[in-house]
Amino acid sequence: MRKLLYFSVVIFCFAAKIHAAGSPSYKFTVAPSAVFDKIWIDYDITENDTKGLKIHLKFTAYGMKEMDAFVAVYFEYNDELGGFVKDKNKKMYSTAGDVALYNAIKPAYDPAVYSDLQLFMPYNELDLEPGEYDLTMDIKVIYKAGGIISPLTKHNFEYTKPGSPTINTDTWVNAIFENLWVDYDVTENGQNGMRVHVKCKLVELKDVDCYLALYFEKKSGEKIIGTKAEFRSKSGQLAAYKTLKPAYTEAVYKDLQLFIPYSEFNLSKGRHDLKLSADIIYKNGDLIKHLKTHDFWFEK
Repeated sequence: MRKLLYFSVVIFCFAAKIHAAGSPSYKFTVAPSAVFDKIWIDYDITENDTKGLKIHLKFTAYGMKEMDAFVAVYFEYNDELGGFVKDKNKKMYSTAGDVALYNAIKPAYDPAVYSDLQLFMPYNELDLEPGEYDLTMDIKVIYKAGGIISPLTKHNFEYTKPGSPTINTDTWVNAIFENLWVDYDVTENGQNGMRVHVKCKLVELKDVDCYLALYFEKKSGEKIIGTKAEFRSKSGQLAAYKTLKPAYTEAVYKDLQLFIPYSEFNLSKGRHDLKLSADIIYKNGDLIKHLKTHDFWFEK
């Protein structure tokens, strides 16, 4: 009986000690995020004697109190080829070498509402040649060390850079087709597919960025839809591209090669009557010259 009484007293004292110390505290944290609300743009704004555009953003940051972060704006071509605008002067750029605009933020509250965060982008830092461009702003909230916290929005806009275009319009730009042939059932990087060869000559396109483009469709004219960005045009058509920049006024390409895996043909099982169109296009997607249409059979 004494032992039982002693044991009860010990248990009571231990419980009392725990109660006196208080319950343990747990801190629950929320993963940082940002929710987009609104964007508006002021064009042809001058800051520090530099002309550009001013981006206004409204968004809310969650779980980011006292966290160092950035709002990042990247610029893409909104044309047939797409791709990010590349930096040329190492002034406003990302680690990937793309044109980029950053604004540091450090929210003082949770949540923190940014009703009008303003970012100024000088036109000359877009690093584009004279001409007309369809562009897209890709805006994200990112960690200070890099890595995405939350994508905010994408915003399309047009930009015209005045001045003489790179291409001399007084000259006769041309692409002269010579031959096209195809190797079927070729393996490249572990993938089975077809390799298209093109022989052509480009005239008056020296130092001009352009592409050999292949577009795939059914014999009826129905476009084949591409499933991966690497093999898809801006319109969604199955396509393949090869970058060109002729070094001569008359540049002869004896064997331009483009490989496309069979797995990229988004078709039902069976035998399909298809065709490919080979074109030379400008970087913005405008046609320079249609070279050849080639018919072929594909069986899946």
